[in-house]
Amino acid sequence: MKIKLRRPSPAMVVALLALFLAVGGNVVAYGLGRNSVHSRDIAPRAVKASELGHFKLRRSGPILDPDPTAHDGIYTGAGGRAKCKRGERLITGGSEQTGEAGTPYMRVVDEGPVPAEEAWRVRWASDMGGAAAEDFVVVALCLMR
Repeated sequence: MKIKLRRPSPAMVVALLALFLAVGGNVVAYGLGRNSVHSRDIAPRAVKASELGHFKLRRSGPILDPDPTAHDGIYTGAGGRAKCKRGERLITGGSEQTGEAGTPYMRVVDEGPVPAEEAWRVRWASDMGGAAAEDFVVVALCLMR
């Protein structure tokens, strides 16, 4: 007895194609390893902060400002860093003015992460005569794991 196979209808072809793509997509997702999804792989506003976990804002201690004389026109390097605690992951950071010091005498020169320490570093050019140590802090936003 010979079985006669008919050509599948276009609807059946589309349905089978959708089925294979759906199953294949799960296989691809299952094959992804830990930490293999990066920020460039996620659409903007697709993940909310509440879905990531708890955040903690860490502040630096007093920053180092060796400028001997305030407002003399000679800027010296000042800096500080805020570190996340063990088990936390650095997300971002920056600096914050906490006092009444005049900001025209303080300029950010460089800032960025220190990945090996899970810390955020900021360097300034200061003409504040050491007052920057009291009026500025470095902050780091840390994700608690």
